[in-house]
Amino acid sequence: MCACLVTVLCLSGCVTSPDPVVSREPESYASWDPGILYSDYYYMIDLDSRQVLLDQGSEEQMYPASLTKMMTAILAIENIPDPENTIITITDEMLAGLVEADASTAGFIVGDEVTAMDCIYADMLPSGADGSRALAFYISGGEEGYVQLMNEKAQELGMNSTHFANITGLHDDRHYSTCRDMALLLEYCMQNSTFMKVMTTDHYATEPILGYYKGLGMDNAVLKYINQEEPYYKYSFLCEGFIGGKSGFTDEAEYTLASTARINGRNLLMVNAHAYKEPHYPASIEDAVITYDAFRNTFGWKEAVSEGSSWGSVKVRNTNQGSVEAVAEGSLSGDLPAEENVHYVVDLPASIDAPVEQGQVLGTLHVYVYDKELGSVQLLASEGREKNITGVIETAIAEHPWIPVSMLVLACILLIMAVRALIIDRAR
Repeated sequence: MCACLVTVLCLSGCVTSPDPVVSREPESYASWDPGILYSDYYYMIDLDSRQVLLDQGSEEQMYPASLTKMMTAILAIENIPDPENTIITITDEMLAGLVEADASTAGFIVGDEVTAMDCIYADMLPSGADGSRALAFYISGGEEGYVQLMNEKAQELGMNSTHFANITGLHDDRHYSTCRDMALLLEYCMQNSTFMKVMTTDHYATEPILGYYKGLGMDNAVLKYINQEEPYYKYSFLCEGFIGGKSGFTDEAEYTLASTARINGRNLLMVNAHAYKEPHYPASIEDAVITYDAFRNTFGWKEAVSEGSSWGSVKVRNTNQGSVEAVAEGSLSGDLPAEENVHYVVDLPASIDAPVEQGQVLGTLHVYVYDKELGSVQLLASEGREKNITGVIETAIAEHPWIPVSMLVLACILLIMAVRALIIDRAR
């Protein structure tokens, strides 16, 4: 029978378990609280270790708004071999309905001859639906065919809770995703150098075109709020290590953001959605900045479990060589907060039968950071134990205390019978 033993331990040096104390179950551990967030859904992961740091409704269905345009952009990058030298002529059909739908645009007009790369920047930086449409018409002849490509790519990436109904993220009840799925998408996109160059560009300008003889300028709708010494816009947020992201907004989706940052030497990715504070306030961007800074002040990369460290002992039956120590098979490191929020659950049997071999698996050590499991390590026997007759007898007596009493009673009965027989024999 197994007993789950829970204890909170010191993180410095070689971690060795004291006498385990049964306290709380993992379900009772507090979650990490980075501060007051306006987002209803959010998800943060350490891309290097795959440690999930924050998760609130990350698999709940939400409307991604213009996070959709990450998919629009990456498909264009993958399907147009030379986007910088591929010319697309803007047509009435590409722009039809965008004004009526109140879609954000980069500013292309009918007749503009722009490069596919101009359209990719337009899609990503100012979240221009005109750039998105131009790419879709060039590659698929229209939006419907491009949406099919997007859904096929989503399935390929394992975005199983996502369905695209359009290429821009304009509201449609059939156009939905989750924070986890958008995280999968951004992580995939980040592997593409062209995508990363676009997403991390502060400002981009086209060559002279029909409507803009000096070229059409585009500002990054996310970076314009980050680390600006002399911000042109009303709001500015400081976040050392912030790399870039894609934001979005519709009335139904509210403010959304998929972003990445390098904090404390760790590569982080966060998606947050359905954020709102007040009209025109970038609530999703503020939430990301708050969370990245909270990570900076809360977590550090440390060793949670040292290889060979002791995590208790297990009684060995049928031997007189004593209990065997349970030691960690390997080490385990992670993004760790203060020690009171790191929890260790030792899962060991109450006893085990001899013979026991050195290195034999005895149980498992589970490590929790706040309420998220960091990982687990097998616990092994530090040395072997042989089965012997003395141990068998000691175990039998220890586990069945009536045996020695029965033997004593039997001995007394036999003694009485012997004495009685002797008396009878002498009487004859």
